[in-house]
Formats: sequence, C-alpha cells, structure tokens
Amino acid sequence: MHRLAISVLLAVSIGSVAHAQQRNWRDMINDMKVRYGQTFDQCQALAVSRGYRLGDDDSEGDARAVKMFIEGCIMGQQR
Repeated sequence: MHRLAISVLLAVSIGSVAHAQQRNWRDMINDMKVRYGQTFDQCQALAVSRGYRLGDDDSEGDARAVKMFIEGCIMGQQR
C-alpha cells in the first residue's frame, strides 16, 4: 500500500515539474516579445519561414528550439 502511495506521489510531482518547465519556456518567449517588440516579430517570422513550428501543443524541445533561434536572431546570429 505504501509503495502505491509513493508511486502516485512521485508520478504527480514529475508531471508537475514537466508542466512548470513548459510554462517557463512560454513565459520566456512572452518576455522576449515584450522586451524586443518588432525585432521579435521579425525573428519569429524568420523562424517560421525556416520551418520552426509555433503553437501551444509543441513539445518542450520544439519550444526550446524556437526560443533559441529567436534569441540568436535578435542577437544578429541568424540571417
């Protein structure tokens, strides 16, 4: 019985951490939108033209890749 309770608590805590990490990527992207405005929009359009997918159901890896591409673009590393 104790093993079952521990397993359930562990599963819930892992799921909560994964959800929090995904929100953090969205929050970071939203912060970049506010901070860089039009430059962010241009870099986001460039990311889409290069095949990056944007959406609410993207996995963490996809969100991280888009964020990193846009950050690089803002810093002048993408053309």
